[in-house]
Amino acid sequence: MKIYKKFVSLLAIAGLVLAFSASAHADKGFYLGGAFGKAYLDENIGGVSIDTDSSIFRFFGGYEFTQYFGVEIGYLDLGTFKDTIDIGGTLVPVSVSADGFTLAGVGTVPLSERFSLQGRLGFYFHDGNTEAGGITENNPSESNPFVGVALAYSLNEKVDLNLGVDYLDTKEADPTMATLGLTIRF
Repeated sequence: MKIYKKFVSLLAIAGLVLAFSASAHADKGFYLGGAFGKAYLDENIGGVSIDTDSSIFRFFGGYEFTQYFGVEIGYLDLGTFKDTIDIGGTLVPVSVSADGFTLAGVGTVPLSERFSLQGRLGFYFHDGNTEAGGITENNPSESNPFVGVALAYSLNEKVDLNLGVDYLDTKEADPTMATLGLTIRF
């Protein structure tokens, strides 16, 4: 529940910033988007080696202050990383999952009329779950930094197609994510 209190506080702050910015920069704009893809995990978590992937999705919305800089909030579900480990000759299923909210600054560098390079730097406020043999081992609620880069292709003035890679730095696991997404500008 701590994560939701943090998110509501951050949402309120972001809302105030966006409201102020909307009046100061009416020619810039809001955007909404979504992405899906894969997250890859190759870690040693609590002495257990996990090498697997999961399907992920994220939804996001933001505001561009200029054509070069904006702020973004979103929801990211890392799915469930599942693997089987050998403990004394017995195969034990293990799983790691997390979902939560993101807050990030977004920088954009136009490369041509249709292509641009985007970078994101922010925090992921999430709840996680680790299980081994059906027994919950750990349920962390954390906030961790992440960084991402995406190549965006403008389909038209309002819609961009994005191909991105993000890296999340947590205490236990550091998944790398590859996504394909769509952004709609208002």
